[in-house]
Amino acid sequence: MLAKIGAVTAGVVAIIALWATAAGAHVTVSPAALPQGTDDAILTFRVPNESTTASVVGLKIQFPLAHPIVVLNPEANSGWTVAVHTATLPKPITTDDGTFTTTVSEIDWSEGSIPVGQFGEFNVLAQGLPTGTGQLIFKAVQLYSDGTTVNWIQVPTKAAPDPAHPAPTLALTAPGKAGASASTATTVPAVAAGTTSGQVSGADNGLAIAALILAAFAVAAALLAIWLGRPRTFETPADGGT
Repeated sequence: MLAKIGAVTAGVVAIIALWATAAGAHVTVSPAALPQGTDDAILTFRVPNESTTASVVGLKIQFPLAHPIVVLNPEANSGWTVAVHTATLPKPITTDDGTFTTTVSEIDWSEGSIPVGQFGEFNVLAQGLPTGTGQLIFKAVQLYSDGTTVNWIQVPTKAAPDPAHPAPTLALTAPGKAGASASTATTVPAVAAGTTSGQVSGADNGLAIAALILAAFAVAAALLAIWLGRPRTFETPADGGT
């Protein structure tokens, strides 16, 4: 009986923990902040698989044109098929390397796989970050093998500071005022599978608390079901008893 109770409890807790991990995972960009006008940095888009049955088979990242990055190059030999889309700039950008009239508007990764319970990283070399803006928003579309599409395109607002599917966002600080320079920003710290860097949002904390409460109720229900289902014996009163 004790072994059965332990198995049921462990199974319930494992399922709830998996649900909580997936619910709190987002597509993110690292580093979280860079100085405006940074000449050379690697942007890493970290993509967790939130499904319990399907693999991630594609990713699309849109790059802003209102405040464009001058040059964007996806990493070679990533194991994915990469398609780069360009667009004409609203206003040409002149740098020491010349005048640019077009830039990358979207990069698509396909024909790869991120299995259930794992995450993938997609690196892009960014040269010439813009000035005059405090952030860059990269809208992302995540594709699964079962046909499911998850759009990470929501922008936090005062009314909704923790949207369910926030777009990856890079904060741009005043030139020379960021906590990490362009050189240090190219080094991405290793993290455990299924985790993301940065602070946990209030929504994620709420999901974790809800998951723990659900786990407690599920364990209690499982124990009650086992107790109610156990065989019972009834003693017959002895002769002469009242």
